[in-house]
Amino acid sequence: MLTALHPAIHPDSVLAKVCQVCPLITSKGQELPRHVSLHVMDAITQLPIATTALLVAIDNGNDAFKGAIMHATLPQLVTRRVVTAYAPAKTIRVGEGITSYQVNGSERFWIGDEAINTQQSEGLPVGFTTERLPDERFQSYIVACLVEVLLEAGYEPAGYDLYTSFGIPNEEMTLHGARPDVTSALRLLHHTPFAIERADEHGQVTSWTIRLVELSPYPQSFGTFSAWYYTVDGKPITTTVVRHVTLDIGGGQCHDCAVDLDPRSDGRVKLRMSANLLGEGTIVMARAARDAIRAAHPGIHLSDAEAQQVLLTRTVVVGGHRLAADDIVEEVIAARGQHILTRMLPLVQEVRNFLMFTGGGSALLESTLREMVLPTRATHEYLFVPRELTPVLNVIGGYMLALASAGRMGKLLASPRHSISIEMK
Repeated sequence: MLTALHPAIHPDSVLAKVCQVCPLITSKGQELPRHVSLHVMDAITQLPIATTALLVAIDNGNDAFKGAIMHATLPQLVTRRVVTAYAPAKTIRVGEGITSYQVNGSERFWIGDEAINTQQSEGLPVGFTTERLPDERFQSYIVACLVEVLLEAGYEPAGYDLYTSFGIPNEEMTLHGARPDVTSALRLLHHTPFAIERADEHGQVTSWTIRLVELSPYPQSFGTFSAWYYTVDGKPITTTVVRHVTLDIGGGQCHDCAVDLDPRSDGRVKLRMSANLLGEGTIVMARAARDAIRAAHPGIHLSDAEAQQVLLTRTVVVGGHRLAADDIVEEVIAARGQHILTRMLPLVQEVRNFLMFTGGGSALLESTLREMVLPTRATHEYLFVPRELTPVLNVIGGYMLALASAGRMGKLLASPRHSISIEMK
């Protein structure tokens, strides 16, 4: 819990509330809503039927899945991050088991840190939505992660319809929504019933059914802006910032997300977002670390996910022992970090921008980034998202955008109407 807020964080913003671990209560004393009422098409009769869906947000990052949902009983938003790693489950004969999953009769598999730690993980696709979602392993991984989000938030094994805001790379959005090819890829998840069996480390099996009855795409980096800009009520903060740039240094890609705030005479502020792909993210450094480790230890072959973990943990397993890899990581950051920093330099040099740094790469490169920023900016002109929030702030904002999307359609149950609106260009 942060004891003092950075000057660039408004005390009424969602970002301030999550920094200070405050209950997410509206100005009228209401908890944020958990459910949406809507009609969906019955698969058998092809007639619309009423359903109540849980609100959930997904940030489909290359390095990790991030999910956000309101706790089942408490006024707090629960987030869960699961490393993008998949491994076919093996039979463990002695000792403690590993949580495994089976989706729609698939092979049993492990995900996340457990998959990486077995050193049998398989590479899942890295790149854009259209390159990732067609992989059936990746679909199974996503719904297994959703089960973990539900468990984290106190939900019992059952069947759940989900109203989902789904974070996609910024450049996959247009003024009219997601690009047509992205929409087609998302249909692979939309309305598909997923039956999941989860066997925990003690062998206890639970059954879940998940159906994503609504998929509302949002640009990933805009989630961080939304958490900075909006209150729990969905109202904008009062700010003198008119040009906000988020530099989102992710695992697979590095993006900028520029939002122009245009005040109008009636008191409203019009938002216009533009975004660019600046290049590859920390995967550049991860692959360099993998090559350096393999040069020193020819028998070690790391997957992308395993190499990313080397950057985060600064350790590597050699000969069965976990050894420090600080020297390798520092050398890689010094050599390959410049590849990322050079692409961001024009945005940093443009002193008319308010800058906000987020993503796992911002933590890895923070010392160098600060050296670039400090000479030309006052404290209130930039913000490094607190390290504990960089992995999940996009999806926290994504939950607020889910509220806004459902609220505009009048589908929220027992909650105020949220009125977040944006224009994309």
